[in-house]
Amino acid sequence: MAWIYIVLAGLEEVISVIAMKYVDGFKNKKPIAVMGLGFMASFYFLSQAMQEIAIGIAYAAWSGIGTIGIAIVGIMRFKEKMNVLQFIFLSLILVGVVGLQLAS
Repeated sequence: MAWIYIVLAGLEEVISVIAMKYVDGFKNKKPIAVMGLGFMASFYFLSQAMQEIAIGIAYAAWSGIGTIGIAIVGIMRFKEKMNVLQFIFLSLILVGVVGLQLAS
């Protein structure tokens, strides 16, 4: 169950970062609310996961899932470009997250 919490925390982080892109200097209220609630949910799920998973492993997995998730959203939704080296290093993050899960 702890790894489900980590995944949920990572997904909430991605949602929050997407909302952050639309805040526009705190002019838009809806993205601010989505961002705030998303980060609160993300931290809640992360704290639940930390009840069973070591803090360093939980945090590394959470940040890795968020990093990979927002990179994918950036490419697919915001048409950002990714070069081969960026892809390789993001893949290494993925390998690290999967490795942490397998080693737990």
